[in-house]
Amino acid sequence: MPMPLRSSAVFLPPDHPGSAPAPEVASFPTSKAESFEDRLNTRIQELESELRELQHRAKNSLQMVISLLKLQAGRIRDPDARAAYEQTMLRIETLAILYRQLHETGSGTHVDLGRYVETLCDAVKGNAQGGIARIPVSITSDPIQIGLYEAMPLGLIIAELLTNSLHHAYPDDGWIRVSVRQEPNGRARLTVEDNGRALPAGFDTSAEDGLMLAEALAGQLGDTLSTDSDAAGTTAGVSFPI
Repeated sequence: MPMPLRSSAVFLPPDHPGSAPAPEVASFPTSKAESFEDRLNTRIQELESELRELQHRAKNSLQMVISLLKLQAGRIRDPDARAAYEQTMLRIETLAILYRQLHETGSGTHVDLGRYVETLCDAVKGNAQGGIARIPVSITSDPIQIGLYEAMPLGLIIAELLTNSLHHAYPDDGWIRVSVRQEPNGRARLTVEDNGRALPAGFDTSAEDGLMLAEALAGQLGDTLSTDSDAAGTTAGVSFPI
């Protein structure tokens, strides 16, 4: 029985007429550095996605805590205890607002400070009771992007200072001004001023829980809380890195 003929490969010189094109070779990174850079970029994208997910969960968790606290608020009859309880809810909401804005912008690490301050001031006024809720609060801010770990203590400071200003005894034409101005030294300055009643002579900020907290948070930002009060009103401020 005749055996089938096997085709034999024919090798032609590269410049021989009619030679077949060279087989395609899979392309690989031209260097180890390029391969490492690709892996690094992929890992960065994965970490950014994980960070956004964590922030989304933090936002939802904080909002749940606020909802649970509100369920119990109506059971508190003592006015002082209720005020302290509501201030605690406001502090938690300050952080919830921050995480919500981080999630909405998708930036992961920075927020628009002006937008954050406006939303935060609205929340503080919404928490106020009676006539003080109608006191106008004007807000001015330079265009500043601030990191998460600077925004957290700064937001809490704003909440405490604004709450303190709202609870002063005000004339009919009372006002509060909140401003954030960039400084030439890589920092910015927050100022909260009002035309309310002056602080008593020899006033000790450590006697007020909110102001004591604000002073401690100012230390985290590398500054001390400054307060100046006279018959024309009270001004408080703190600088922070940007």
